[in-house]
Amino acid sequence: MYTNSEIALISSFADFLRDLFSPTGFPARWVCGQWTPFHGWLYILSSLAIWLAYFAIPGILYYFLHKRKRELPFTGLFWLFIAFIFACGLTHLADSVMFWLPAYRVSALLLLVTAVVSWATVIALFRVLPKLLALQTPAQVEALLQQRFETLTAELQQSEERQQFALASGQLGVWDWDVAGNKVFFSKRWKEMLGYADSEIESDFAEWHKRVHPDDKDPMLREVERHMAGETPPYRTEYRMRCKDGNYKWIGTAGMVTQRSATGAALRLVGTHEDIHAQKVFQEMLRLSESTFSSAFHFSGIGIAFVTPTGGWADVNPALCQLLGYSRAEFLKLTFQDITHPDDLEVDLGYVRQMLAKEINTYKLEKRYIHKNGQFVWALLTVSLVWGTDDVPQFFISQIVDITQTKHLIGALERNNEALHIGAVELESKLGQLEEFNNIVAHNLRGPAGNLQALLGLLPKSVPDIGDNKVYQMLNQASSNLQATLGELMQVLQVRLNKEIPFEDCEVARLLATITVALGVQMAEKKAVIEQDLRVPVIHYPKIYLDSILYNLVSNALKYTHPTRRPVIKVSTHLDDGQLVLTVQDNGLGIDLAKYGGQVFKLHKVFHAGFDSRGVGLFMTKNQIETLGGKISVASVPGEGAAFSVRF
Repeated sequence: MYTNSEIALISSFADFLRDLFSPTGFPARWVCGQWTPFHGWLYILSSLAIWLAYFAIPGILYYFLHKRKRELPFTGLFWLFIAFIFACGLTHLADSVMFWLPAYRVSALLLLVTAVVSWATVIALFRVLPKLLALQTPAQVEALLQQRFETLTAELQQSEERQQFALASGQLGVWDWDVAGNKVFFSKRWKEMLGYADSEIESDFAEWHKRVHPDDKDPMLREVERHMAGETPPYRTEYRMRCKDGNYKWIGTAGMVTQRSATGAALRLVGTHEDIHAQKVFQEMLRLSESTFSSAFHFSGIGIAFVTPTGGWADVNPALCQLLGYSRAEFLKLTFQDITHPDDLEVDLGYVRQMLAKEINTYKLEKRYIHKNGQFVWALLTVSLVWGTDDVPQFFISQIVDITQTKHLIGALERNNEALHIGAVELESKLGQLEEFNNIVAHNLRGPAGNLQALLGLLPKSVPDIGDNKVYQMLNQASSNLQATLGELMQVLQVRLNKEIPFEDCEVARLLATITVALGVQMAEKKAVIEQDLRVPVIHYPKIYLDSILYNLVSNALKYTHPTRRPVIKVSTHLDDGQLVLTVQDNGLGIDLAKYGGQVFKLHKVFHAGFDSRGVGLFMTKNQIETLGGKISVASVPGEGAAFSVRF
């Protein structure tokens, strides 16, 4: 709980803040006292003049700090003086305003702020006073600089001849930068490093700046700026510069500030340039080579090992450890002879002796290693030998690929091939027997079937009324169907067996002309048209087969025409990815492939009622094509037509 006095104090402070900008309770200064116009305006204008001066002084101090912020000590004290003077100016401004607006509360608050800043400045000034008293006078600083200059001049004179000799022998380029004038002297050797003659580069800082590689420019400038600010000793760094031919060259540079102003600002820098391009390229190639080899060795999927000339394992990669089951420490205690199958060891050692005698440079060998668990691992071994500069063998590099599964697969494949060969011989024999049996059956049945049909034909002469008998009619129809089926079966067998029909060059247009004559009556009745687009005019194929294929496809197109359209049959040939394609397309009834797609080329499958069709033509065509390794396919839209494509 607060006491009454504390409550009263809090209430007074709250009232003060609430009425901070309110003039209530105070008269304007013009009506407070006996101000004459001259006296009042003299007071107002004087206060405003003081306010303007107090605002101008912080501005000048800020500009001074901004320009000399890297060189000026005690900047914090300067900022306090700026705040102190600015606050004093605000009190004078408030004093003038109160002639019209009696904001005495605001004035009191400004006075409080000014008092706080004033004492902060006093305390800060008191703390830095010892340092201010310790500052040397300009005369003392000048004497020290003169002494240092004389010392450096003497040292420079002593080392000048040695530096000139070192620059000449080391093929170094020299540069000398006048910072204030932004002029740079480049030695003749400096320009020659970049491929320029002495007269082709001016003494301008921009000549250096525009030739530095974009990726190296900012880091290089930061290095120079840090040294110019006195933060680092003489620097040495490397960066790339563009030569006259447009290529970039690696340059090693060293530089130092040789002259500074009285405030410590760098006035002159000198340095050297050295051509280190070949060294950098070699280092990069070496780094890439080491990185590549290390990655290949440790992360390779095949086993890699270094083997001593006596057969000991000098080093092995993780893949080899995983392949043979030994740890790296276990490997290093063994020789390759210890884990090589006895039957393969002598062959391997024979190659080793040939390599040590320089008779061969490398060798490959399929051999068996002994796994840690005692099993044998088949591997493809590739070995090369590294020689030292003293012509002494250093170590073998062995690459070991696991081919165990491959060897097993090869063995299984050989066994399967042998079994397949035996099966093929047996199958061929059985197929021959089956085809011979089918041929005998079909041939032998044709005689009895023909006799049966002949007898049925004679029967009406013996029994005049039998022609009207339904059983006789059904028997006669069944006999005709049997005879037709046996004829079709004989044709299929002929197609299957006749695989050695000679191939010849068949002119597609001539074959189509023959077919047009054969189907002339039907084409005339339906006013059909055959269009040709023969990009491949000649097909190398058995003529009897090609004629049969074309006849069946064209006659089918002529048979299943649309009742309201004139039949147009398009016959085309072209090459599709090197394969010959024959297409017969019509605008007839088409086939519902969603319903009959899997039955189009099957025997006795008919897809339109009311036509004289037995479903044999497409079946025969498919067999003829596939017998010689081709394929036939169909694309169709019901009611719009069908297109049959033959790929030979």
